[in-house]
Amino acid sequence: MELSKDPLVSVVIPMYNSQHWIQGLLESIQKQTYKRIEIILVDDGSTDSSVELVAKFSNRNSGVAIKVISKKNSGVSDARNEGVRQSTGELVAFVDSDDIWMPEKIERQVDSILSSNSSAVACSYLIFRDSDQKPVDIIHPIWSLRSVRNWLLFRSYGGLLSSTLMITRDTFYLTGPFRSELSLSADIEFAWRLLRITPVEIIKMPLVGYRLRPNQMHKLPKLLLSESQRMIEIVDLLRIRKFERIYLANLNLRLFLYRMKDGEILLGLSFLLIALGNNPLEVFSTISRIMILRIRRFIGFSEKDSYFLPHS
Repeated sequence: MELSKDPLVSVVIPMYNSQHWIQGLLESIQKQTYKRIEIILVDDGSTDSSVELVAKFSNRNSGVAIKVISKKNSGVSDARNEGVRQSTGELVAFVDSDDIWMPEKIERQVDSILSSNSSAVACSYLIFRDSDQKPVDIIHPIWSLRSVRNWLLFRSYGGLLSSTLMITRDTFYLTGPFRSELSLSADIEFAWRLLRITPVEIIKMPLVGYRLRPNQMHKLPKLLLSESQRMIEIVDLLRIRKFERIYLANLNLRLFLYRMKDGEILLGLSFLLIALGNNPLEVFSTISRIMILRIRRFIGFSEKDSYFLPHS
């Protein structure tokens, strides 16, 4: 379907107990240079003050249209899917409640879609610490089936689809909804299906800020392990034994690193042994890549050193 010259963009925000971050995100959306926006905020059964803070923000900023949908807790994927169902825009943009957008994010992505006649566009993103707002790194993802395969196998950073992607409504429904049985892995599984349908344009400027904070979902071992089995059942690539072993090796290596960082040495070593049992060469290769990345960050000029976040 051909887009209008100034398409309405539906911003879909899944929210669960986000009282510490939601106002910062809404402020970053309010400051967007592109103004044809509707905000669809899906509260996934929050038990903190998130909903009240959204109401206060809305009352203070009457020019920002926010539609709040409240539902029983059923996970981030269901919340995103419900947000799309309740939206009316020709374009849909997703953002997690603890991330932020740079002011030109929507404008640049709308321009990219209109000028290239593409149906999906993503962008680079900046990683920053929640504690002091200090930039840690800038990620310039490559969107291809090969790169998404590497994200699936934990060989590289992902594209942060949940906060960088803008997509036409038609393409979203052609791809199919986010899988409700997944949370941590829902983005990458969706991206794997999306790239079978259409290429994804990439804006190399970092237009999204990804917040590093304690106790994020992707660091929870039980959740990671339970989702890994679902991913092996769902994703065709992971049903190939070679890739399944690479996936499990890097998954358990990641859990080893998380646990060692938290001082849980014995638990961490148990994950390392499982990783080595699945694919020792992959473990050594991944550790080498991590070391090279860290050395690169400390040597020479770093892009992040000259980058300033627009919000405190």
